Amino acid sequence: MRSRPAATRSLAALAFGVWLGWHGSALAQPAAPTHEIPQSLRIEHQETIERLTLLTHHAGAVGAEARKALTLFRAHIAREEAFILPPLTLLPELADGTVTPDMKWALAMCDRVKSEREQIFQEHTQITDAMNALAAAARTAHDKVAQEFAEAAVGDSLNDVELLEPMVLVIGEYLRTKLPAGQ
Repeated sequence: MRSRPAATRSLAALAFGVWLGWHGSALAQPAAPTHEIPQSLRIEHQETIERLTLLTHHAGAVGAEARKALTLFRAHIAREEAFILPPLTLLPELADGTVTPDMKWALAMCDRVKSEREQIFQEHTQITDAMNALAAAARTAHDKVAQEFAEAAVGDSLNDVELLEPMVLVIGEYLRTKLPAGQ
């Protein structure tokens, strides 16, 4: 991907932009009854969509494959932000040993991740297939930027399957053991 200093500058600028966008939208409209996701993941999602959107403007098969992938990514990111990732915001408190009754909101989301695990896995499979198609088109077109993006996106998708989604399930189980019954 990029060098560490360039990536750090990009992340700092992106974090500031996300902060401004969030605060601006919070002023413009009433707060929705949703739970936030970790800011690092919000930034990652925004960067992924922006980079993939830029790739849709590339000529030929690269642009065509990027357009297909963009549709998949948008749908999956919406799912992640709706119920997969919000429970992860509890991790700092849980790591400190803090469990409070107001964390109960996460249980329904954790249960939904568990019940939709196969469908979520299938989405990741589709994303991996789309990224493999984008990488192949990029190799043929000698488009290094698109190829590097596609290869990194496969790794990100694998991270979700191997770490993030199982973490959500563990959070749910942990909360069940620590919250008083009936809470």
